[in-house]
Amino acid sequence: MNSKVGTSESGMVRSATAGREALDIELRVREESQEEAAVGKKGRVVSTAIPERTVPLLVLGVVLFTSAVYAGLQIGSGWVPADEGTLAQSALRVLGGQLPHRDFVEIYTGGLSVIHALAFRAFGVNLMSLRICVYLFFLAWLPAIYYVALRFTSALGAGLITVLAVSWSFPNYPAAMPSWYNLFFATFGAAALLRYLEVRKTRWLFAAGVCGGISVLIKVIGAYYIAGVLLFLVFVEQGDHESDETKERASAYRVFSTSSLLLFLAVAIHLFHGRLGGGELYQFVLPAIALVGLILLSECRVHSAGTVTRFRALLRLVIPFVAGVLGPVIGFLVPYARSGAVGAFFSGVTGSAIARSAGLGVIRPVGMEASVYALALIGLVAAAMYCGEFQGKVVGVSVGVGLAALLYRSGQAIVSGVWFSAASLTPLVVMSGAVVVLTAAKSGSLTNLQRQRVMLLISLAALCSFVQFPFAAPIYLSYSLPLTLLAAVAIVATVRKQTGTYVLASLMGFYLLFGVVRLVPDYIYELTHKVGSMDELRVERAGGLRTEFASSYDEIVHLVQQHSPNGLLYAGNDCPEFYFLAGLKNVTRDDGGAQPGNVLQALQANDVKVVVINERPFFPGSETSPAVRAEIIRKFPESRLIGIFHIFWRE
Repeated sequence: MNSKVGTSESGMVRSATAGREALDIELRVREESQEEAAVGKKGRVVSTAIPERTVPLLVLGVVLFTSAVYAGLQIGSGWVPADEGTLAQSALRVLGGQLPHRDFVEIYTGGLSVIHALAFRAFGVNLMSLRICVYLFFLAWLPAIYYVALRFTSALGAGLITVLAVSWSFPNYPAAMPSWYNLFFATFGAAALLRYLEVRKTRWLFAAGVCGGISVLIKVIGAYYIAGVLLFLVFVEQGDHESDETKERASAYRVFSTSSLLLFLAVAIHLFHGRLGGGELYQFVLPAIALVGLILLSECRVHSAGTVTRFRALLRLVIPFVAGVLGPVIGFLVPYARSGAVGAFFSGVTGSAIARSAGLGVIRPVGMEASVYALALIGLVAAAMYCGEFQGKVVGVSVGVGLAALLYRSGQAIVSGVWFSAASLTPLVVMSGAVVVLTAAKSGSLTNLQRQRVMLLISLAALCSFVQFPFAAPIYLSYSLPLTLLAAVAIVATVRKQTGTYVLASLMGFYLLFGVVRLVPDYIYELTHKVGSMDELRVERAGGLRTEFASSYDEIVHLVQQHSPNGLLYAGNDCPEFYFLAGLKNVTRDDGGAQPGNVLQALQANDVKVVVINERPFFPGSETSPAVRAEIIRKFPESRLIGIFHIFWRE
């Protein structure tokens, strides 16, 4: 038995060493190519040779500058009032010493309110401070996505991929929404894990775990990233034990891993079961099945390690990652433990997640029928990869000109087709990646390192796309699409037989311009109406934010301030922004919409002088209850309707 364990361990070492050797060979080839390029006609080295790191750093600098300016120009435009009102109120409560879930109803986990409270302290108490905060995280995200892309392509290619990811993400809705932070930390984690695959240092697993812990503290959907990483680590353990030297089978380990994978799949299906339709099956369940199927089929190739050896190997991967996850969570819970409110925290997080899911309503994701647009895109990419006719400049320029003409004359049908090609892309990318990894394992066409890289990115793309459930509004695609883009790049760069550079560059340029020309100007986060002109809010706490109906908001804020001498207000039905903008105190614990009983109790107190009601709330179930409306009309005889808001007050 000891000899078998020793053999398996030496096989694992050889596998890891082979991966590092492949990377070293690749780096040496690059260095030799640069040295050859630096040699003059007479055989002497040309002193003007560019250092190896110069070009990537220059490209990164250009990408950072361009993206920072582009996103900075959008940062003050547009808002969803209830979103930013709730975020600002929660941060203000934390700044005042309150704890989320213990002292007030928090709609997310609570970590984001702490971050935003720090932003208020640093930049001032206004809405723009929250946007500056997420903008700084966005700037930190750019080198991370560039780093990931650079593992698979040239510096210029990685730069183009980064700005493409930018054009389809943050500038479309530059509010400080938690899902942006989830995307950023998932990318940070992906970069850390790619580094781990290269150097095999435990600290990178721990760093990836810290990213997951912070992400969960911001919003519970950070658990999707954690689940994707755990699937990846199971696959890494398999790859590190592939060998044909012995035929020992770790039966107990296989029972455990198979049961765990099937349990994961059952939980994933259960998550969607109440609202499971064709779109959910295609977008969420099918990619999960592909990942689990890939790992189960790959298990058949592992013959050389016993149960104890494999459990030890898996724990060496999982424990540092889980420790990283738990570190921020435990630190965050310290003040709750000191005040005996840990139970209130967990019950609050659970209740808020359920209420948030129910309150959002349902917007179905695009289904399999829309994949015809993505298949057309994939077909063009495949032609660039495998067909000799698609390698020349003439074809690449022709494709670029055709796509530019399509963009110039794009009507609603073309815009919808381009959008559907992106919205239906993730399942196809995940399944393609699973096929590539599985077939490469059988044929030996890819190294273990290459397969693990692809597996990492398709796992994160698949699981992080769950952010679209149950509310697959267009902006929710932007919260995960950059990870799908990185996964697609990993697949193409790993398996393509020919360069196809010009056609691929034309495609990326087209989607980049589409994001800049069509997505951002159309304000895809706004679903209720066509967005009109943007004017600056004059309210001090708006921080110069530009939005529609600015004059109406200015008027309402002035009115409620005038009729609330004691600084108290009740704002119901998706309009918590008035608490923050007017600087008035909510008479309930819930800024997002208290229960009717709690509202009635607050209104019956003689302290409340003014009430604001949104007569056309966007989300279903947010209408004012008949009992609350009757009490408002009875107790507040004066009223005025401004836009969609009804203001009631009494002297």
